[in-house]
Amino acid sequence: MSGVGGNLVAILGPTNTGKTHLAFDRLMAYRSGIFGFPLRLLARENYDKAVKRVGINNVALITGEEKFKNYICFCIS
Repeated sequence: MSGVGGNLVAILGPTNTGKTHLAFDRLMAYRSGIFGFPLRLLARENYDKAVKRVGINNVALITGEEKFKNYICFCIS
């Protein structure tokens, strides 16, 4: 796992190997970031997790209506 200029990290691997958990923890280590998910349910689960960790005023779940915050969870499909 390496970053491009220290800002971009791709976590790749087979299903059910902890990629999302690792990526979420890495994201939360920064002041802000964007996390794209292949499923809306997965985006919602991680949005809820982020809200519990940093508060609702710092997290957005993008559906086309929300305003940008410090951490963003969205579905890319």
